[in-house]
Amino acid sequence: MRGKWRDLAGVVKRFSGHRVVVLGDLVLDRYWYGEVQRMSREAPVPVVRIEETKLMPGCAANTVMNLRALGAEVVPVGVVGKDREGDALTGLFDQAGVDCSRIVRAKGWVTPTKTRVLAGSAHAPRQQLVRVDSGEGNLFTPGVADTVKRAIEKALDKAEALIISDYGYGLAKAAEAERYARKAALSALDSRFGIKSFHGLTTATPNEEEFGEASGADAKDGGKMLERAGEKLRGELGLQALLVTRGSRGMSLFEKGKKPLHIPIVGSDQAVDVTGAGDTVISAYVLALCCKASFAEAAHIANVAGGIVVERHGPATTNPKELCARIEAWGKGILK
Repeated sequence: MRGKWRDLAGVVKRFSGHRVVVLGDLVLDRYWYGEVQRMSREAPVPVVRIEETKLMPGCAANTVMNLRALGAEVVPVGVVGKDREGDALTGLFDQAGVDCSRIVRAKGWVTPTKTRVLAGSAHAPRQQLVRVDSGEGNLFTPGVADTVKRAIEKALDKAEALIISDYGYGLAKAAEAERYARKAALSALDSRFGIKSFHGLTTATPNEEEFGEASGADAKDGGKMLERAGEKLRGELGLQALLVTRGSRGMSLFEKGKKPLHIPIVGSDQAVDVTGAGDTVISAYVLALCCKASFAEAAHIANVAGGIVVERHGPATTNPKELCARIEAWGKGILK
């Protein structure tokens, strides 16, 4: 057993330098932290004094940052506006050393942004009071769609893998993502609402809710029903492997020609925050596959990576050193 986990750590040590393209919905996450001063006389809502603002990459942008943190040469393809939010998001990429040359800056486009207000009293923990979303009304005109397609063509040159990160903003459909995925040597899908719109990719990583919507089965029930539904969905989508993330129940891997593999969680089953964990999972999973790991080996590595980031608040990343240490610790029986 110890040798097996050392082998997985060896895979992680080879993550650096692999070229991965992320085609997806680039979103800015903005957090406003403050203190509740009093209740407003204008409406039954608290008056919040903002003390801190934090900007983070969200949705497909979080996948980009996870890949970069793991050592990949990552190329994002997506659309942002010529606005402050677009500047902020590309600025975060620049700071991380991400190639932004294939990001389309569209005139009149509103960079999708999720603004969260978190506040509490002076001596109480901060809680989310409201989330305000913008940029959901953007339209993919033929001109924007064609520009994105040209960007994909250029980005895929010499790329080892393509990740489609579809959060439902319309990019995947407008850019004909499935067509480009079939051209890639390795293609992986993370789709919030439209997994059944894609066919013929290498693999996909739905969570339990997404799996249930696509298969009609409840992944929480487990057992033979889950296994039948998982293999059926994998076949319908023409995937070589389907990896279902199941929260505190771990993961289930359905691979063509093999028995289903159920992987238990790593560490505590009490997650601090699952935000963005799926982005971490697909990043580590795809990089392991780029290193010629088997689907099962890649799933085990992704499981450990996901277990790390759910211990933290908000979208988070891990790195090869931390991931290797956690894998090796698990192999020695330190982690349960």
